[in-house]
Amino acid sequence: MFHLLSLVSKTTTYNFCRMLERMSDNTGLNTPPSHRAALMHMLIQWRHLQLLKRGGQAHDVTGPEGTKPGKLAVLCPSCPWPGINLPSDWDQAPPPLKFLYLLLICIDANFCLKNQTVSSYSRDPGLGIGWSYFTAHEPYEDYVQSRAMDADIGSYFLSFKISTCVEFSAVTKSNTKFSKGLRYTGVVAVSCGRSEMVLPMCVRNMDKGERITPLVPKFHEPGHKAEEHEQFSFNLAEGVGLSDGECPEQIWASHNALGNSTKTAGPGMWQDLIDDHLGFWNWVKYCCMGLTLWKCYKVAIMERNRQEEAHQGFTRSLPPYMVSEWDDLCVAWEADKVPKMVLNPFCVQSDALTEDEVHKELAEEEEARRTSRGRAVHDMSPSVFMVFGLVLEESQRKLCLEIKKLKANPTAHQDAHIAEQRSLLQAKIKKFEELCATYMPGLLQFVSKTQEVDHSSLGTVAEEVQLWLPSSIPADRRGQVCGSLSDMEERLHTAQCHDALNSVHHILHLKMRMVKYKNKKVRGQWDGTRSRVGINAIHERALAAALKYRMAREAKLQLSGPGDWERTLCRLEDNDIRSYQDPDRLRKRSGRQGTNEDSWDLGSTPEPVEHGIDLYQDACKKQDGTGQTWRTLSWIWITMRINLEDGADEHNDEVLHSEWYCSRARAHRAHEEVLLLREEMRRTLKFLEWRGEWWRE
Repeated sequence: MFHLLSLVSKTTTYNFCRMLERMSDNTGLNTPPSHRAALMHMLIQWRHLQLLKRGGQAHDVTGPEGTKPGKLAVLCPSCPWPGINLPSDWDQAPPPLKFLYLLLICIDANFCLKNQTVSSYSRDPGLGIGWSYFTAHEPYEDYVQSRAMDADIGSYFLSFKISTCVEFSAVTKSNTKFSKGLRYTGVVAVSCGRSEMVLPMCVRNMDKGERITPLVPKFHEPGHKAEEHEQFSFNLAEGVGLSDGECPEQIWASHNALGNSTKTAGPGMWQDLIDDHLGFWNWVKYCCMGLTLWKCYKVAIMERNRQEEAHQGFTRSLPPYMVSEWDDLCVAWEADKVPKMVLNPFCVQSDALTEDEVHKELAEEEEARRTSRGRAVHDMSPSVFMVFGLVLEESQRKLCLEIKKLKANPTAHQDAHIAEQRSLLQAKIKKFEELCATYMPGLLQFVSKTQEVDHSSLGTVAEEVQLWLPSSIPADRRGQVCGSLSDMEERLHTAQCHDALNSVHHILHLKMRMVKYKNKKVRGQWDGTRSRVGINAIHERALAAALKYRMAREAKLQLSGPGDWERTLCRLEDNDIRSYQDPDRLRKRSGRQGTNEDSWDLGSTPEPVEHGIDLYQDACKKQDGTGQTWRTLSWIWITMRINLEDGADEHNDEVLHSEWYCSRARAHRAHEEVLLLREEMRRTLKFLEWRGEWWRE
């Protein structure tokens, strides 16, 4: 009973003995003598005998001494085992189907399962080390010592530039003061990337010349730099289906509770204990394999149909010759080894000008005009005048937001601060109005004809003063009032739109990481409140960036009128402001809850959110997709569409290329998942038939 209890609940022998003592005398006045040492000895023997029995070695004529390395491990029935569940001609499979017979493995370290320098291998050698999941101690130590100065493997992996993406704090701490007094700082396991089962003898050497494709698990990928991340993405790797690579995290999450038991154990006991729990983990997966594969297969078929239909519709809207060229690029990129040297079709480079770059261009043009004319009309150039006007407009927006944040009854200090800001802004507006007489000489006549008055002289607050930029003047009067200033303002507003979108991108990245950190690390009301204050501050920055974009786009619309530019700078709705890793907001259909995202509709969040913008949900609902597989990008990440009917140069639109490549990758991964699950179900049946014959023999 205690053996099964420890496997399920990860309880310790100490706690179990205390429970028995309390059952005998719950007052603690007449505690029976402790039998913990005897129980430990019995448990160790019981575990070892059960391991031999269930592995078939107890019935072998060679006895326990004849046990081969890894023989007592629970094998994964869906993995490819030559001679057991693979066809005889599996190595002659055509190239498009070779991925069906590849082994997808995941490697990860667990630094919770430490082991202190207690006892030694001579005093505690263990009973079955090397017979299931751990390698034998002496051969492994000899191998490590022989390769201690060999940098080939390390330099090989470092050439992939994975470790430079993010600081692996766990690895860093394992070689610092945190490792003092420890024999082992943790364990490293190799598991099947499909079934989440630990492989036998899971620490092994890698032969030189062996081809591998290192990938970053889907949940960990956002923590890495975006540079060259495509070649390490599961979503873009050929032959992995819908695997996420997070199998080790699933395994270690269930075994982290063993840390207190393994820390003070002897080296032999430490390995025997972990072997026992990993064997139970594999056994549970083994028993549920049929139900798991069948559930995944039903969902995979629906997702394959959905992704292939979406990709075919996208492809039919493009010229066939273009699709052929793009497909060749994808095939070449997938065939290249890591690190890939061919052109990355998924990488998008933006060529939109920023505000600073537009300012520089306007200054250079103004300098050229001034050189040709010989003298300047005013010390302030027209371009600087327009920038000054836009800065005032931005100051008015910020002051309005600051006033809205005040409570109904502001303090005297807050009132004084607002009054000071209004006074400074009013002085700048007065300076701007004086310059209007130079660069907008027809403004006074236009205002008088439209019966408008100077609000600045009537006590109107500074943030509500009309600045009369060219975008606020009707198009038929704009040429008479402001001349060529409208072209400058239009270029500046275009740059403002792009800068505002970049700000939204950055804020979405930042808030996403802050929310993930809060959900993972922050506990308690005090720390939770402080974390929420920081997230709210980031939220306010997003509101300001969104407002800046909307006002800049509206001004550009007044200056340029409707046109093709609206395909790039679209109308920014509240539900468009989401991360490229944040899925479309989903709402529940009426009726029975389904088993995948096909039972959900796209829509707005059912509950209103602050200012109409929910940048990133603090907690994902049960059916929310969080990755690339089912997602649809918001247009803010796709801002450079083209219209082939207008004769545009389709070869220069990187975003359209990238979107088609990603659509193709999603369709291929969904199709591969169906084929992989079908093959795994076949392999599982063959493996069970072989295993039955093995037991009967």
